[in-house]
Amino acid sequence: MLKLATITRSMVYNLLTLCLSVFLAWHILLASNFFYGFWHDHIGIAENISQYGPENIYRTGFADTSRDQRIDLFAQICHAISHQGAGLANIRYSVAEKGIESPLLHQAEITHLQDVANLITALQQFEPILFLLWLVLLGTMIAKSWALPSYRQLLLVNAIWVGAVAVLIAAVGWVAIFYKLHTLVFPDNHQWFFYYHESLMSTMMKAPDLFLYIGLTLSALATLLYIALHLSCGAIVRQWPR
Repeated sequence: MLKLATITRSMVYNLLTLCLSVFLAWHILLASNFFYGFWHDHIGIAENISQYGPENIYRTGFADTSRDQRIDLFAQICHAISHQGAGLANIRYSVAEKGIESPLLHQAEITHLQDVANLITALQQFEPILFLLWLVLLGTMIAKSWALPSYRQLLLVNAIWVGAVAVLIAAVGWVAIFYKLHTLVFPDNHQWFFYYHESLMSTMMKAPDLFLYIGLTLSALATLLYIALHLSCGAIVRQWPR
């Protein structure tokens, strides 16, 4: 019975710390606009815009925008989706030499990004609760002199689910999983898949490629934060007066 309680406590600690690390990583990356400028230059986004921008059936001139303007447009999208979708319809791009001043997004894109904003808003409502539960658990462990899970225990638990995810991705493909999640999360009557020739949003993000790199960066940063949180908790537990 005691062993079961210890295992359960360790799993709850692991889950809360992991979720907290992901949320922290998300906010750090959001503040840096997910390093869009770097990805723009290194994963073919600039080339994607040059190729498909002129083919867009709703907008003209986007291929002639500057790198700085594209980074700013992406930053505006990031700000909007993290603020209940406010300002999505007001995002505009311009090409002065061609006299172009145009909204970036058409209505279907705005609707999709509003769905994304609604999802983010819903998830962020859990952050204070998550942080409070994490603090309560840590405080209880200190008060009752419970030892933190060992590195071996945490490595074993996380290796199991990481391995399961890796096998799933290898078997199905990350793009198929990415698309399936969209069908599960977003309303059936709202478009979420856009071909490049019908969406500057997809073109400037080279969707879904950009999201793979963002996901990998988020995972790496969350892992570092998880380690830092666990080390900090260990130091607090060891130094707390008994």
